[in-house]
Amino acid sequence: MANELPSALKNAAELKEKFRVNKPLLFLDFDGTLAPIVEKHEDAAISEEMRDLVNKLSRVYPTAVVSGRGMKDVSQRVKLPELYYAGSHGFEISGPGNFLKENDEAQKVLPIFDKIEPVLREKLKDINGVDFERKKFTLAIHYRQVNESQVSEVHHRVSEILKDYRELLKADGKKVIEIRPAIDWHKGKAVEFLKQQLGEKDQNFSVYIGDDVTDEDAFEYVEDGLGILVGDHGNKTYADYSLENIDEVKEFFKLLLEK
Repeated sequence: MANELPSALKNAAELKEKFRVNKPLLFLDFDGTLAPIVEKHEDAAISEEMRDLVNKLSRVYPTAVVSGRGMKDVSQRVKLPELYYAGSHGFEISGPGNFLKENDEAQKVLPIFDKIEPVLREKLKDINGVDFERKKFTLAIHYRQVNESQVSEVHHRVSEILKDYRELLKADGKKVIEIRPAIDWHKGKAVEFLKQQLGEKDQNFSVYIGDDVTDEDAFEYVEDGLGILVGDHGNKTYADYSLENIDEVKEFFKLLLEK
């Protein structure tokens, strides 16, 4: 749990010294880390202050944004074209110089999303507050506006439908169900891939900052990495440090930029 972790802010001096000796690659989640969580996912926005901080950080540390959002969606919201972006939990990755990588196995599953989306919409249409977000390689079902008494029913109905679609799996996030290809790929593996693109020879040390359950894949899987959990998602965490909220994320970034 986050309250059991040491504060990244209170240990900033120690971390800065570690970063000076071994300059890290920096990986940042978007929602809940760079931009506040909002009732409607389409309203999420990064502040100009945060964008400026990330821009300055990227000049010091090789930086990528890793998100459950679609790659184009998150890159258009951050608006820093010199960064790498891993969207849809890493199934699609873009970067400078027209770099683009899409998961070949996931490509084969795309037609199944076209089949299952209308089925899910029909099955959940009587529950107020359900909101669908189709991305290229994933389908998100947001239930932040669903009455708490019906949340378990949303999960039950989705699980029942997925029994007929073995090529897909259900993953939980903060007030969202993520339906993904049932492929051994996640944010952690995307980060390991990005290390090869971002890092120079023998530059393997990385820092991943995220707030969601899905970020645990990176906290747990990434080798030679340090994880910082923003807030608390209520589950066990593999992170090493914590930050309470986005304001603390900004303060941490400012400390990293101090000479």
